[in-house]
Amino acid sequence: MDVARPTGADSAKDGRGVAIADFNGDGRLDIVINNNGETPTLYINNLRRSGNAVELRLVGAGDDDTVHVRSSRDAIGAVVRLTAGGKTMTRQVEAGSGYASESMRPLHFGLGGADHVDAIEITWPGGRVQRIKGESLAAVGVNRLMTIEEGSDPSGLVALQRTPSRPTALDSATRGVGNGATH
Repeated sequence: MDVARPTGADSAKDGRGVAIADFNGDGRLDIVINNNGETPTLYINNLRRSGNAVELRLVGAGDDDTVHVRSSRDAIGAVVRLTAGGKTMTRQVEAGSGYASESMRPLHFGLGGADHVDAIEITWPGGRVQRIKGESLAAVGVNRLMTIEEGSDPSGLVALQRTPSRPTALDSATRGVGNGATH
């Protein structure tokens, strides 16, 4: 079944790259397509929320010889195992995720009906393994962007509430309303 036309996602432009990110800060993943010689096509996810989510922004310790760490500040290569609702999911911080595009750096975890994160295990590029669980995570909650710094005390987690906003950098992109998407 072709669902592109009913959802408004049937652009005939010459797409060359696709990136996935939360462009409007509402906690739902959106899509932008880089078109050859034309403006990008932006698809905003306007579907009703189907579950909870959490995004993790990792900050590596950098090239710090005092603690023998070699993880970049961007944490490229870090692997995260997140457990919530009895399920464990794995994501890796990547660079160069596609041709002519780059997806968002924070890692997005869809939690479904889970209302909290049980545990997070991060294997940093420098080899350090960091585990966070219990009260530190319970205080943070879900539907948030969390910043975790390599080697930091788990009680120092920073949780930023997502504030929905419209994209500004791509406002010149062609827009049309489909069934759940804007492009």
